[in-house]
Amino acid sequence: MFKFQQQAREVHGMHEEYIRKIFNECSVGRLLGIEICELREGFAKGMLTLKKEHMNVFGSVHGGILFSFADQVGGACGNSLGRKAVLVESAIQYFKGAVPGETIFGEATYTYKGKKIGRIDIKIYNDRGELLAIMHNISYTSENEHPSEAQ
Repeated sequence: MFKFQQQAREVHGMHEEYIRKIFNECSVGRLLGIEICELREGFAKGMLTLKKEHMNVFGSVHGGILFSFADQVGGACGNSLGRKAVLVESAIQYFKGAVPGETIFGEATYTYKGKKIGRIDIKIYNDRGELLAIMHNISYTSENEHPSEAQ
């Protein structure tokens, strides 16, 4: 490996640490109980253990909770490239419900990355591996870089 490649990987690792920190300390994510448990360039994985407060009037997870969860995991993925990224547009399809006590997992992957516009697909599963929902996000990536160290 060339020296500049090693330095790039070290700097990128610092970005990942910073992104994981800011997303795990986000007030909305903390309120809901979302944890970003894995992060690397172009990929993020999160988890959330569902509580009765996450349920809709029919006793299944509220669609807004799944949306917020997917948005948080997708946001971490969008920011994993070292530059600030924000959501521009989003769509979600719901397939299956979940109940209190279940842990859900979200996996976000960049499926397109242009100079400033990108697409991130987020799949949400329950703890049995069943697909609950899929979200598609369009993000805008600015030219502003994240700090290279967690602060």
